[in-house]
Amino acid sequence: MCGGLVTARAQPLNLLSASELTKAHDFLFEADMLVTDVKSLFFHSGDFAAAARLKDIQGRISDEIRAVERLIACRNSVFHH
Repeated sequence: MCGGLVTARAQPLNLLSASELTKAHDFLFEADMLVTDVKSLFFHSGDFAAAARLKDIQGRISDEIRAVERLIACRNSVFHH
């Protein structure tokens, strides 16, 4: 899982340090929490279109979180072998 896909698609992120990847992960996680809170406010106010749009944004943030987590795991596995 740490092979060519990471190298081909995310090579610039490979240049990031472990602490930078951790900061990126924390930032994305915080963004996810904020979007969740705002989505809830729109949902409870009855603005279902805005809530649905925020759900879509939340899904994309979750995808990015998983991508950063994969980069962190790959980085960790490279340094442990």
